[in-house]
Amino acid sequence: MKRQSGTRYLKFAAAAVIVAAGIWYVNKDDGGSVAATGSFVTKPVDTGSISRSVTASGSVRPLITVDIGSQLSGQVAEMYADYNDEVEENQLLARIDPQTFATRVKQTEAELAVARANVTMQEAAIMRAKAQLREAERTLARQKDLEKRGNVSVSALDSAETAYASAQADIVSTQAQLENAKATVVQREAALDQAKIDLDRTEIRSPIKGTVIARSVDVGQTVAASLQAPVLFQLAQDLSEIQVEADVDEADIGSVQSGYRVSFSVDAFPDRTFDGRVKQIRLAPVEEANVVTYTVVISARNPGKVLLPGMTANVEIFTGEKHDVLRVANEALRFKPSVVPEQSQQAQPEQGRGGGQMLSRFKAELELTDAQAETLQAEFAKMREQAMAGRKSGGIGMGPPPMNGTNDRLQARQRMEAALDKVMKDILTDVQWAKYEAGKAARADVRRMQLWVLGAGGKLEAANVLLGLSDDDHTEVIRGLDVGAKVVVREERPRG
Repeated sequence: MKRQSGTRYLKFAAAAVIVAAGIWYVNKDDGGSVAATGSFVTKPVDTGSISRSVTASGSVRPLITVDIGSQLSGQVAEMYADYNDEVEENQLLARIDPQTFATRVKQTEAELAVARANVTMQEAAIMRAKAQLREAERTLARQKDLEKRGNVSVSALDSAETAYASAQADIVSTQAQLENAKATVVQREAALDQAKIDLDRTEIRSPIKGTVIARSVDVGQTVAASLQAPVLFQLAQDLSEIQVEADVDEADIGSVQSGYRVSFSVDAFPDRTFDGRVKQIRLAPVEEANVVTYTVVISARNPGKVLLPGMTANVEIFTGEKHDVLRVANEALRFKPSVVPEQSQQAQPEQGRGGGQMLSRFKAELELTDAQAETLQAEFAKMREQAMAGRKSGGIGMGPPPMNGTNDRLQARQRMEAALDKVMKDILTDVQWAKYEAGKAARADVRRMQLWVLGAGGKLEAANVLLGLSDDDHTEVIRGLDVGAKVVVREERPRG
């Protein structure tokens, strides 16, 4: 978080001296006001902007970085790209000596030709086997006809049958050999395709359009691709858009959400600021020297491509911003009078938080159905009964604690809010729940406090106000004060 500097304190002191010219003395009068010896320095309530932020540091990174390597081992024969070159998709960057791979292509082409010739030979063998089968079939038919007439011996008939069966077996054998030859052709074709792929891989091409930010080889250098592909080039895609990876402390990460506005600068351009948005909050913690941080990814434009990868960015993430709101100086929040006027009222609980008004507000903001409203009304009734039972028994109850409440009262309120969250989660749709969460986050900044103002006749009066967003200098006033109200920031006692 940003902290108040000594320079700001000196400015405040100078302003106090000027305001001292309008010192207000408060004396006891017939109205019963208690006199406060000394004088009060005031600052008026005004309108302006309030911004709360978290500071961090990080590094400028390209949106997409691609390491281009080689899947082949060999000697780099040619280089076509260098540092900072703008390259197109599929552009040739380098070439590995292709002679070995070109020779392998020729070899597999010859092996494929032999396999295809073998297929032709097996097809011819099948044709010959089929002719022999037809001849054996005719010979067997003649022998059977002669056997019926008694003009041929039994052995001659047996020989004809054997020749016929052998011709059938030859058909089966030659068909199997043909299938084997065809499979060999497919194998050789695959080997040829692989050889051609290896030959194509000797040309190192860019997979994206981008800028060469690193080159690790030169012509004549041998690259060895074994278990891991060696990186030859590193490309960054479109440096007109970058991202900043900022390390946010664990104490501040809870207030950071996606979409928040970010302003950052780099040492190379100290007088220039760049704008961005929180894109991602990475859940993995980074622990170093017992300090836990979380990486927040910020997307930003890079006009003129002046932001270079690796630059250190000084980041300011705006976790809350409001403009043209009533605000009071933070010094007023710390002021306590030495003597409290008797008629000054103590800070009262915020009005309008009864179950009926809460129900009406939720029904309007979340667009509750009649059934949802009835369920919520019943739950509010249960909460009131629990609160009353707790008070009667001397317990804490579930009502909102006063300003000076104990830890037990704070815990009771937290339990009440947790119970309300559970009820809401059960009855709301996803869209309604998102609206409820957003409203809950906005209400987290709201708090009640008693401030002191100088009223008519210079009387010191208490003002019960509802405060909102704060930054280093001012706090938003939601209700309780008007523009120009003189809020006391310091009491000056007379010397001696």
